[in-house]
Amino acid sequence: MKVAITFSYLGYEFHGSQIQPSLNTVQGELEKACRRLKWSPNGVKISSRTDSGVSARMNFAVIDVPEGIEKDIPSGLLKGLNDILPSSICVYDAEKVDEKCNIRSARIRTYRYRLDLIENMEKIDLNVFKSILNLFLGKHDFFNFYKQEDERSTIRTIEKISPWVSKNKRIIGFEIKSKGFLWNQVRRIASCILKVINNEISREDVINSLIPGNKKVDFGLAPPRWLILWHLEHEELVSKTESLFYDPPKPSKLSHDRRVNSIIIEVDAKKHHAWLQNEYANFLKNKL
Repeated sequence: MKVAITFSYLGYEFHGSQIQPSLNTVQGELEKACRRLKWSPNGVKISSRTDSGVSARMNFAVIDVPEGIEKDIPSGLLKGLNDILPSSICVYDAEKVDEKCNIRSARIRTYRYRLDLIENMEKIDLNVFKSILNLFLGKHDFFNFYKQEDERSTIRTIEKISPWVSKNKRIIGFEIKSKGFLWNQVRRIASCILKVINNEISREDVINSLIPGNKKVDFGLAPPRWLILWHLEHEELVSKTESLFYDPPKPSKLSHDRRVNSIIIEVDAKKHHAWLQNEYANFLKNKL
């Protein structure tokens, strides 16, 4: 019997989501847990791959389980997996799916990036920020926002890109939606947005970078640990909530000393991870 699980993880503890020999990965931990339970002998298939350091608030995977545990879905299955998995991974939902379910074919993928935790981000008006984000909206050739791994098409459609703001209108970062993203695309977009905010490049530079045939440019790569795979929509799975339980904590004020700042940033990272784990815990509480 095939079961789709919904799970989250803290990316800084893993060398990405996809299994790699001799490295600690999210898929590897899920497969180890399933082996201990004598489930999923042919492995675990994950919906969305994430790079080393990138966290997920929501990802899907398909596992094979014995027919006899159907009555224990979801609560019994969740307890069984979470008792074995490390605390950095939380499985918080499960549902029976068709044997032919293609878990990779998510209809929409949503990422959020926390720009407020970038050390050199300048303050910006919300409407100006929206206008910068809108440069990426729609169908474009993202050849300048891609770590090339093969000859695949770099044409992608951004269905939505919008500010991520707190309840009191503090700019946290941005949210971006598409059916599929290129490798490193969101992190390269985040780096580009920061350069526009900080007046290191112009809007015209961004517009030109999205025109096919123009010269290759490199706007940099934003850090992975502030990127979150936020939400997935899949036609064969029950819809999940996109809304958060609590806003992430406000970053600490930085000093003029780089060594002090490095300590402050690490403290903020711990607060960020604790906030994410609290989000996961609230999802799980709703199912147990």
